[in-house]
Amino acid sequence: MRKKSPTSSGRIFKESGLRLKFRRRREASLPPASDARQMALVEEILENAETVHEDAFLAFTGDKRFIFSDSGESFLMFGVRGRAWIALGSPVGRIDEAEELEAKFISMSRHGRAWPSFYAVDRLGADRLNRHGFVSEKVGERAIIDLTQFSISGKGKKDLRNARNQAVKAGCTFNVIPRETNEDIINQLKPVSDAWLGMRGGIEKQFSLGRFDPAYLRRFHLAIAYRDELPVAFANIWTHRNLVTLDLMRFRDEDPGGGMDYLFTEIALWAQAQGFREFDLGLAPLAGLKEQEHPSTVARLGAYIYARGGRFYGFEGLRAFKNKFDPIWEPAFICAYNRWRIAASAIAVASLTGGGIRKILRV
Repeated sequence: MRKKSPTSSGRIFKESGLRLKFRRRREASLPPASDARQMALVEEILENAETVHEDAFLAFTGDKRFIFSDSGESFLMFGVRGRAWIALGSPVGRIDEAEELEAKFISMSRHGRAWPSFYAVDRLGADRLNRHGFVSEKVGERAIIDLTQFSISGKGKKDLRNARNQAVKAGCTFNVIPRETNEDIINQLKPVSDAWLGMRGGIEKQFSLGRFDPAYLRRFHLAIAYRDELPVAFANIWTHRNLVTLDLMRFRDEDPGGGMDYLFTEIALWAQAQGFREFDLGLAPLAGLKEQEHPSTVARLGAYIYARGGRFYGFEGLRAFKNKFDPIWEPAFICAYNRWRIAASAIAVASLTGGGIRKILRV
């Protein structure tokens, strides 16, 4: 057996020591994990925020770290995977503090020899990060319903009307339970969630998606479709000023055809009647990448995953479902210092969320 030379052994020892040193430096640079005090501040900021993004409510999932502005009136949330620090969306709170928090996050991550990136930011946020020397790649499209124009009348909404009529004939009813009184109903929704998970491998997601957790769901209004007085589908609803958005969308397998069409149609009509102006249906990941005029390697990889990963994530079906509501499609971006960091960050997001590239691509 060939022995390592003293020189090579010393080099390996030195490299291992440097890796350990850098890891400890990254860990020392990280803000503390979220606690009750931080969550109370996050809740206060969200209630008074001048600017929010559509995923801001994911601050309550319990798997994020936070950076706060000096005033305590804004925050930025992020996750960590190896050397990648990934901010989820843009800062939340005061408009004039967004660049301060972005710069603070970038400085902290660089001091810890980590790779900073931002996931699911809008075009305005991507343009702002360009001033920090970041580049951006489109990672999907967000579907927004203009509630001031929404209607289920007309030829184009025939499928929605049929699904609604079918659900009503099957004995379905709809109700929104306010967050202040939803605690008793949450346990009744667990069988619905379990059935939905059973159809999709039984795995809850994290980071860029919420999960069925009573502590999490108690923070939201709950939109519920019933059949014969039993819940058969539900979604959580978060509202902020003129915006309505949601996260979990779950239903039983035995629900009548078009059950989710019925639930979403009723939520849209409820939000419209309440005077909200926008209903965000959420991000369709990887959607619209192959239509780019000059797709990058990352975009081509994303388009490949979009085509290949349908069996596990249903990317194409998700976009087709949202298209029934005739939404406005707005691009979402991932931003980092260069294309390779973007690719590494995209893989880190997949890992944080709970699937990973290998799971998406498996046959």
